[in-house]
Amino acid sequence: MEKLDSNTFDELLREQDPFQQSTPQFDLTGVQFISPSGMVQLAAASYALAHRGDRPAILVDDPSVRTYLARAGFVSAVEDIAEVQPPLAGYLFDHCRGTNPMLLEVTRVESGAALPDLLNQIIWVLRHRLKYRRFDAYDVATAVSEIAQNTFDHNTSACGFVSMQVYGRRSGRFLEIGIADSGCGLAKTLCRNPKNGNISSDDDAIRKAVLLGTSEHDDPTRGTGLHHLLDITYKHGGSVQIRSGTAKVRYRMDKKQGWLFRVPTMPGVQVALTLPAKIPLDGDIIH
Repeated sequence: MEKLDSNTFDELLREQDPFQQSTPQFDLTGVQFISPSGMVQLAAASYALAHRGDRPAILVDDPSVRTYLARAGFVSAVEDIAEVQPPLAGYLFDHCRGTNPMLLEVTRVESGAALPDLLNQIIWVLRHRLKYRRFDAYDVATAVSEIAQNTFDHNTSACGFVSMQVYGRRSGRFLEIGIADSGCGLAKTLCRNPKNGNISSDDDAIRKAVLLGTSEHDDPTRGTGLHHLLDITYKHGGSVQIRSGTAKVRYRMDKKQGWLFRVPTMPGVQVALTLPAKIPLDGDIIH
């Protein structure tokens, strides 16, 4: 495997089965590229293993990937729950932290205190690098905030992670935002509200979760996050992938349709969002 992203992460779980190992590890030998969604899923999986009493090893041999994991804040985010091998000191790259506005370093989300700074950075990137209009940028940030808040709203002992990276140049740019937690997952969470009816599987839970108003809470103002995220994805021609338990649904930008994949089981909910840059027309004013 040469890259670790939201798709190949499932290959990693299937081949290495870390949740069934007595001494779990993630062997990234040969990986030459890792995306934000790959990083946050790896962090969430490590946290889930640590919660049960294990300290997983993460084997990384490629020098550029090792450096990126440190610069992107991954090493610092997981240093108390996992062990990167060979050892890599994240603090050696502290002087790089915050110097690249196109990179949102892996941020551990355990309360609302972590959200304002990362949301402001997402808004800045959308407006000034991808040329989104002000209110569209705020819409994206609101959806990301709602999904990130689910980590501590619906779980008592889980941890969430958020990261973002911009790729490409000028009009060919796009961003990827990865959000992942190690909590109960959608099915168990939604079953707490009897109004959601019978939820028979993880894919059923995902499909219900994207409907407006579907929530653990019996409150008409709740249950907007994933629905809002899909609307944004279709509006801006992006893509979104929602993973929970043993199911993953990928929503295409050109069809309001989700494509279901069976995946190895993992605690929590993981979301990968990609959005393309806007190409302003002549005379168009970006507000």
